[in-house]
Amino acid sequence: MSEELSARLRRVEQQVRVFKELHQSELQIILDELTDIVQQVDAEKAAASPQAQTSEADAADPAASSPKRAKWLAEQANKAAPRSRRELLFGEHDRET
Repeated sequence: MSEELSARLRRVEQQVRVFKELHQSELQIILDELTDIVQQVDAEKAAASPQAQTSEADAADPAASSPKRAKWLAEQANKAAPRSRRELLFGEHDRET
């Protein structure tokens, strides 16, 4: 009986070692995935940072959400937009149609 018990114990020990190695490799895969996710979130956070700064500035300025300011910003964007030769020659009235 002691030989059978010792064989079983060796088998259990072998199974535990394999189980441990399996989970170590899976844990490394999980850690690598988490690292990739953290890098992606940091990159998105850095890209969104200028947008967050403008929204914070808007919150600090009560006139930031006024209709007049929105109209003025639209006019500024319109002025900065590239224009065709036709728009330059014939003016704004052809731009809307």
